[in-house]
Amino acid sequence: MVALIPTLHRHRCRFDPELSLVAEVGGQIVGHVLFSPQTIRILGENVETVNLSPLAVAPEYQKQGVGGALVEQGHAVAKAKGYALSFLIGHPPYYPRFGYQQKAFGSASLKVSTADFTGGDLETRSPTEAALPFLHDLWLHEEGNVDFAIDPSADLMEWLSPNPQITTQVYLRGGQVVGYARTHGDKAHYFLARDGETARQMAKQIGAEVELPLHPYSASASAFGTPEHSNWDAAMVCPFAPSPFEDYYSQVQAGAHIQGRPIWGVEFDLSE
Repeated sequence: MVALIPTLHRHRCRFDPELSLVAEVGGQIVGHVLFSPQTIRILGENVETVNLSPLAVAPEYQKQGVGGALVEQGHAVAKAKGYALSFLIGHPPYYPRFGYQQKAFGSASLKVSTADFTGGDLETRSPTEAALPFLHDLWLHEEGNVDFAIDPSADLMEWLSPNPQITTQVYLRGGQVVGYARTHGDKAHYFLARDGETARQMAKQIGAEVELPLHPYSASASAFGTPEHSNWDAAMVCPFAPSPFEDYYSQVQAGAHIQGRPIWGVEFDLSE
């Protein structure tokens, strides 16, 4: 199923065929790189970026500069289109040669026992086109202060998981959209709630012991406690143009700001 991820990228409303590049030798395709446009939040501002994923080279042509040529050409196209930076999770010894800076973002989660929570009066249903404006408002409320939060946009495809093992639900109270979650068992891949009480009721419905993808700056974090945060060398950013990233990265490196974390789009649910 992982091989379907690039296909789903191509069906995103923001897919740009000029950012999907191939390398050919004698008319045969020997490599491919895809840069997917993404809007991310950095220090409270929207920044237009590209996500490099995937990069693939046929085994017999590896270590011959094919991958590097694809990355550099992709960078040139992205720069010309006005994107501020490229970000990825990749091999730390490889990507810095192209200008990528390590430990640019991380991950965060919180494990919660819901034994003392009440279930409340929440109803659930699948996302619909009519719910999209309310879902995006929820995202901005929950994730607006989280750096490297990826804006899922007002496209229904970006709110519906293609993985049948993952449950996608909108939570309602009195007919009003108050929450959204994508869950696999007792683990939430995505979690948005209107307020702390709604967040606790949602968690109760998900399970007795749940893992939530909350960052210390997520609005719902205060309803549960302090999320655990981690970062790694493989989380990298290559700046193309001035943006809030420079100020953010300086603060992170100085220990004055917590690294942000992206929640990857629904296409990555296929890697579950």
